[in-house]
Amino acid sequence: MKKKCEIVQESNFGNLKPLSLILFSIFSSPFAFSDSLQTATQMQALNNVEFNSNLLDLPADSKKAALQRFSSSGSALPGSYRADVYVNEYWVARRDVLIRENKEKGGSNICITPTLLNDIGLDFNRLPAESQSLQNLPANSCLDNMAAIPGMSASFDGGALRLDFGLPQIYQLRTARGYVSPDKWTTGTPVAGFLNYNLNAYHNRQDNAGENSQYYLNALAGLNLGAWRLRYNGSLSQQLSGDNRQTQYQRLSAYAQRDLTAWHSTLTVGESYTPGDLFNSFGFRGVQIRSDDRMLPDSVRGYAPIVRGVAESNAKVAIRQGGNLIYETTVPPGPFQIDDLYNTGYAGDLTVTVTESDGRSKEFLIPYAAVPQLLREGMDRFSLTAGELRASQNSSKPGFVQGNYQRGINNSLTMYGGSLAANHYFAAQLGAAVSTAAGAFAVDVSHSQADFSNSPASALGDMKGQSYRVTYSKLLAPTQTNVTVAAYRYSTRGYMEFPDFAYTQMQGSRLAPLKSRFMVNISQPLAAGWGNLNLSGSTQEYWNQSGRDLQYQFGYGNVFKSFSYGLTASRSKDVTGRHINQYMLSITVPLGKSTYAPTLSSTVTADNQHNRSGQVSLSGVAGELRNMNYSVYAGNTDQNGDTSESYGAYGQYSGSLGSLTASISRAGGNTQQMLGVNGGMVFHPGGVTLSQTVGEAIAVVEAKGAEGASLSNMNGTRINSQGYAVATSLMPYRLNDISVDPKSMSEDVELQESSSKIAPTSGAIVMVKFPTKQGKAAMVNVKMASGDNAPLGADVLQADGTPVTIIGQGGMTYLRGLDGQPLRVRWGDDSKQQCSFSYRLPADAQTASSETTQLRKTDAVCQ
Repeated sequence: MKKKCEIVQESNFGNLKPLSLILFSIFSSPFAFSDSLQTATQMQALNNVEFNSNLLDLPADSKKAALQRFSSSGSALPGSYRADVYVNEYWVARRDVLIRENKEKGGSNICITPTLLNDIGLDFNRLPAESQSLQNLPANSCLDNMAAIPGMSASFDGGALRLDFGLPQIYQLRTARGYVSPDKWTTGTPVAGFLNYNLNAYHNRQDNAGENSQYYLNALAGLNLGAWRLRYNGSLSQQLSGDNRQTQYQRLSAYAQRDLTAWHSTLTVGESYTPGDLFNSFGFRGVQIRSDDRMLPDSVRGYAPIVRGVAESNAKVAIRQGGNLIYETTVPPGPFQIDDLYNTGYAGDLTVTVTESDGRSKEFLIPYAAVPQLLREGMDRFSLTAGELRASQNSSKPGFVQGNYQRGINNSLTMYGGSLAANHYFAAQLGAAVSTAAGAFAVDVSHSQADFSNSPASALGDMKGQSYRVTYSKLLAPTQTNVTVAAYRYSTRGYMEFPDFAYTQMQGSRLAPLKSRFMVNISQPLAAGWGNLNLSGSTQEYWNQSGRDLQYQFGYGNVFKSFSYGLTASRSKDVTGRHINQYMLSITVPLGKSTYAPTLSSTVTADNQHNRSGQVSLSGVAGELRNMNYSVYAGNTDQNGDTSESYGAYGQYSGSLGSLTASISRAGGNTQQMLGVNGGMVFHPGGVTLSQTVGEAIAVVEAKGAEGASLSNMNGTRINSQGYAVATSLMPYRLNDISVDPKSMSEDVELQESSSKIAPTSGAIVMVKFPTKQGKAAMVNVKMASGDNAPLGADVLQADGTPVTIIGQGGMTYLRGLDGQPLRVRWGDDSKQQCSFSYRLPADAQTASSETTQLRKTDAVCQ
């Protein structure tokens, strides 16, 4: 068992690591065990370790040499290690970490460089006065006295290739949780591209009524030139029915885009859409600069209040919401401020507890409710768009300029406003959002003015109007009733949105304008074990029409043991007064206890139009990588006494080359068959790689010789014969862990690294290279000329002195690709404590097998 020892002042665990080395597995390697290292100052607090050499099956003259190197705590091989750097359990960088031999005291030291101190976010200005000079350390120097940074610790795990720092928060630079510095963002390879495709074919056959076919192809092409992203999206559709054929091509969008990192925004040139947070969104062709919240850490996105207080000592601050701990930290004496709470505005007020070092505590409440318009104090959101309206052939395409701006004024108030100007049209909006103990409110008013005097709609003349909107959200703590969104809008007869203006300007008549709209969503959890209730509804009415549209739905859901069930009742009514009441009961039961067990579902529906239906379905996942989905169903429908049966099957397979979908169904004398293929092609410096559909940011993984290895968390994606695979769904501006699972790849290939962390920008195509070592692997039993086993723990070196591995128990060592090459064993500085050997793998040596994981074995004599 591998045990990692955290090295801190006055630690008593130093003796465990050398002992674990003596019980070293026969699969010996300098990376096959965990070495905990510390600075020289820390090592003074640890005692050297003595072993009973009689426990080892070694010649008498080799026992001292075998144990000497492990008798001091912090005994890793000196050298440079490519390792992940963590501070307080958070990953910050991957660096080359230098381990230096400590000739005076034995063991090894970590070389803590100024680069590492910057990586862990050390705030030099907060250090004691006598330590301020640390910020002037030469670039390649090592920190010799870690006591200069009170409370800091460092430990190195050679097995995991991980360097851990413990750093008191008082000496750490203040950054929001989850913050990824723009210095770590990567725009990817300078020139690369991709092509997404989605092809679907449908065939319908109606009994005694002929048949028809439909084909649909959607393609998204992308080219990256440095920081610029060029994108083109189009679709082609065709319908065949007898001798009739209709074909249509449509360009959906074409644009160039790049980040403006300093402004946390993006620049778009071409065809895109305006934001919909103030005015309704619409398509445009032109130029846009727009803030991008994805560039912000999750802990400062959306709205959350700033928690302020005063600590009398080194105090612990705990923040709870609904009884759940959502944040905890330690603060020094004096005023404190917490401004990186995650956005959980629909879960209720915050309870803040400050516990002093002597055990005294105080508690206070902070009201917390949110609506979409709210921003944190000091945060802003903006957009500026100039171009022409991109609309259907039924509308004109006037040029326009639109600007929006939102600003968090203080802890509970956000102001926002915007305007849109075009020839013969103008609109403006002003609003405010506030978070109070009674809930979160947003109120805004919009004004529009349109001039139709020189258009086919001249009869409308000069139209002016206003639109008023109120939004509300609140969790009622006593009953846990959650009003997530309640919004009401009222518009006067003359108010007009910009796309409506363009349509009216060209058509000469106006569509029925909206008069009012009301929407609400309410959820109510019941007592434990009794489930949840929810209610949602909306209603709207129009000028020049009597009556109103109405839709609402009531639902109940619960889980009993392993199965879940739900009941919904809904009602919809249109402006003519026609209404439909519908009721549905659903039950889902897993057929097993496994996470991937198939599920059996049943649904029954009925309405007031004498329609009834029932359906039973079985669905699940399959495959070693869980990359196959399937579903089969059968149902019965009764429409006013006319009954019919329906049944069908669906399957999907996702692999490295894309996804394949097929389905067949029959209902009411109609048979439909569908076949779909979707995926991507990525063009990169190494060639062209087929992939699953490309997402917002991707990584092209290169691991030469590692064919068959799979990418973790990427169902069905394996490294191909050229050594490439594509991770297609990375999160932009976030640290993404790219990991390769070596299972199923050849035993004659070794991954030098198996994971990498990257933070791509939006649209980036990043090349991620995993070095591999190829060659025949073997377990070599190294004997001395005397017939004894080579000393345990001795170094195995190449002829040029490059370290390879160490000797394990019984003289066994693991080597790769070195058959026939001269090697040297060294267990001391004296020439008598060294010998040389080479080995040959005979033709009939046991073959490595990825299925049996067996290794070749051979012997060698060191002399």
